[in-house]
Amino acid sequence: MIPSPVIVKYDSALFEAIHRDVPTFLPPEDHKEAITWILSIAGAITIFHLLLLQMVKVWQGSKETTHATWKASYQITNLFVNLTLGCVGIYYQIFKIKLDETILDRIVGNEHMMLFSAGQVGYQLWALPIGIFFVGETKSMIIHHVAVICVGSVTALISSGFRYFTPFFYGMIEISSVPLSVMNSFKNNPDWIQNYPGVYKIIRLVFGITFLLVRVVLWTPIYWNFVSLASMLLYSSEVVSTQIILSIFVLASLVLTILQYFWASKIIGALFKGGRKKKAKKKAD
Repeated sequence: MIPSPVIVKYDSALFEAIHRDVPTFLPPEDHKEAITWILSIAGAITIFHLLLLQMVKVWQGSKETTHATWKASYQITNLFVNLTLGCVGIYYQIFKIKLDETILDRIVGNEHMMLFSAGQVGYQLWALPIGIFFVGETKSMIIHHVAVICVGSVTALISSGFRYFTPFFYGMIEISSVPLSVMNSFKNNPDWIQNYPGVYKIIRLVFGITFLLVRVVLWTPIYWNFVSLASMLLYSSEVVSTQIILSIFVLASLVLTILQYFWASKIIGALFKGGRKKKAKKKAD
C-alpha cells in the first residue's frame, strides 16, 4: 500500500530533466478527453441524483421537494459514487500500483489513470452546488469540494500530474465515506437509531475505523511521499506558470490533509466519549 521509499532525496539532475524534457501541459487531445470525461461524469451523477430525488419523494409520501428530500437523495448518491470510487481505487492500489515505482514515473505519465481525476472533479462539480444551495453543507465540506477540484484539475491536465497517487487519493480513501453516508442517514431519521441502536453503533465504529485507517494511517506516509516530490518539483521550477500551478496544487493538497486530521480528531474524540459513557452506564448498573 505504501510507496517505497517514502522519504526521497532531492535529485537535482532528475528534476532539471523533467522541467527540460516534459511540457507543462498534456497535449490538447488529452485535455479534450479529460474535460469530456469530467462533464460526462458530472452529468451522469446529476441525472442519477435527480432520479433518486423523485424516488425519495415518493418514498416519503411528499408532493413537494423538501430539504429532507434533497438531503436523503444527496446522501444516497454519495454512497453509490463513493462505493464505486472506493472499490475501483482499492483494486488499482492492490493489483496495479507498483510500490517500488521509479521517482520519475510517480511524477509523470500514467495518463491511463486520468479517469480517477476526471471522476473526482466531475463528482465535486455536482456536489458543490447541491451542497451549497440545497443541502446546507458545512464550511469545511465546501472547502473540501473546492480543494479537490483544484488538485483534481491539475492531475487531469498537466504532464507532471502525479497520477501514480490518484488511485489512493481519489479512489481508495472514498471507501470510508460509504459507512459515513449510512451513518448520516441514521442521523436524519432518529427513529432508525431508536429501533436499531446496535446497528447504528456498529456503523459508527466501522466508519471510525475505516476513516482512521485510510485517511490517517495510510494517508500520512503516502501523502508525505507525494508532497515531498511535488515540493521538489516546485522548488526546481524556473517557469512562473508552472510555479503557480504547482503552488496551488501543493497548497490545496495541504488543506485537504489538514481537513483529514481535523475530522480524525473529532472521530477520536467521539469514540472516547462513547467509551466513557459506556463505562459510566456499567457503573450505574
